Amino acid sequence: MKKVNSAKYTCLEVFARQTADGGRVRVLTRKADGSRETLEKPAGANYFAWLKIPLREDTEYEISSEDCEVSLCYLSGGAHPLETGVRYLEKDQADGSFYIVDQTAWYDGPTRETYHFSPWKNWINDPNGLCWFQGYYHMFYQFNPHEQQWSNMYWGHAVSRDLVHWTHLPVVLAPQEEILENQEKVKGGAFSGCAVASDDEVVFYLTRHKGPLQDGEETVEQQWMMQSRDMIRFSEETCVIGQPPQEASFDFRDPKVLRIKERWYMVLGSAIAGQGAILLYESADKKRWEYVCPLVREGKEKIRCFECPDFMELDGKYMVIGAWMEHYDECGRYQMSRYYTGTFKDGEFTVENDGWFDFGSNCYAMQSFEHQGRRISIGWISDFYEEHVPCENGAYGSMTIPRELHIKDGKLYMTPVQEIRALKGKTLYEGKGENIRLPKIEGNAYRAGIRFSENTFFSILLGADGEKSISLVNCEGGLHIVTKGVKSEGVCFKADVEEVRDLEIYVDRRVAEVYVNGGEAAGTKVFYNSSTDGCFALNAETPEHVAWVEVACMKSIWH
Repeated sequence: MKKVNSAKYTCLEVFARQTADGGRVRVLTRKADGSRETLEKPAGANYFAWLKIPLREDTEYEISSEDCEVSLCYLSGGAHPLETGVRYLEKDQADGSFYIVDQTAWYDGPTRETYHFSPWKNWINDPNGLCWFQGYYHMFYQFNPHEQQWSNMYWGHAVSRDLVHWTHLPVVLAPQEEILENQEKVKGGAFSGCAVASDDEVVFYLTRHKGPLQDGEETVEQQWMMQSRDMIRFSEETCVIGQPPQEASFDFRDPKVLRIKERWYMVLGSAIAGQGAILLYESADKKRWEYVCPLVREGKEKIRCFECPDFMELDGKYMVIGAWMEHYDECGRYQMSRYYTGTFKDGEFTVENDGWFDFGSNCYAMQSFEHQGRRISIGWISDFYEEHVPCENGAYGSMTIPRELHIKDGKLYMTPVQEIRALKGKTLYEGKGENIRLPKIEGNAYRAGIRFSENTFFSILLGADGEKSISLVNCEGGLHIVTKGVKSEGVCFKADVEEVRDLEIYVDRRVAEVYVNGGEAAGTKVFYNSSTDGCFALNAETPEHVAWVEVACMKSIWH
């Protein structure tokens, strides 16, 4: 049986569910005198119980499970948990023991991103609680640790020193006990929320959801609050808003809090009279909240509600962002996010301009925060076209490259944070004035930068797998992403730009992110390849207008 050295870790955390009566997790160690010390904990009878087993530092353990299924297992704790993070364990099917897994090898596969954040395995969706606190960037996220599909929601957690390399930390929040015990009748858990960081404390706001399997008037969504001073231990949650205003629908979630002058404001996603709405609340102390009014009401039809709203002051303007739930736009894109820029005075937001947040339709539930003068955003790379390819121990979903936001002439501009350039590796091509063909890019993780002297028609192949392909095309119909041989084929992923002057393209195994004209438009698209070899091919109608091209490999963040 394999042995696990606890090193500087002091806890074993296991999510385990019985497959037969008496299912349990067993931790065994041998004392200096040769005797054995065994600790057993029962797995959950009907759901995955979150077991926490204390360990001694620098001790050899034999860890096994019997008559139970383990979805997630890791070592945690220790003197410096933000630095050491967690160490994941997996089960050896040959002898039933658990062993420490090499992170670099774990993330090295055709369906695992190498420089976009993704969970160790299973389901991830909305980023939550983004903030900078005492030297670390923190990202919490919606998480189902048990399988590769949405279910009752937990909060995962990761930290970074540079917004690029991430360290996994322990799970923070779990669904309510009553939900776990009655999963065949109700659903819910710790839904999305935000963080407000001060010098010595972070305050979190989140939605707790509880209701029937089919959303409806019996659904209950409330806003809760908790605090942390070290981002490892968290206070008990307290309810700060128990029900939506009378005019709003049961969809009432995803709080985002900001301060404007001497007042605190919270926005929540909802709907009013069949129209998507973002609701505005106000507080003097961050604890007692009063409803003010709808901040934004969207007149477009067939929007169930807004989700994951954001509200910020940026470059002398105010901006509101929200996701349109269950909506198809005129291009066939599903559940796009919309931004609105304008002015805010006396509790009233006046819209001056609006546009799509991401034209690729695979970026949803973005959340932003401010640090040292930068407004930074991360979005969930979603899969609304059901193109995910499941594999053993795979991950369903990931996060975009962190983006820096700006407003220019009333329009949103987004560029990858400058820190991502530190991952640039070997240059594969640099030149100009010609078409380019790189049929085999080992690792399928690269960045391409392109400048044009004049607007020209072109097609850029970003990925191919048999009859499937993804391309970026500029033609009479404008700039758009084209997919073939996949479920999203036929959907028009069009960028709202009049011409193309420059492109910054990031391909990372199953994800492509495109930035146009210094951030005038951004598009994120999922594309699965069965191989870790990628490709890049630029075919321009007038190659002499290609002023510069560089294609370079990108390094993994998981070493």
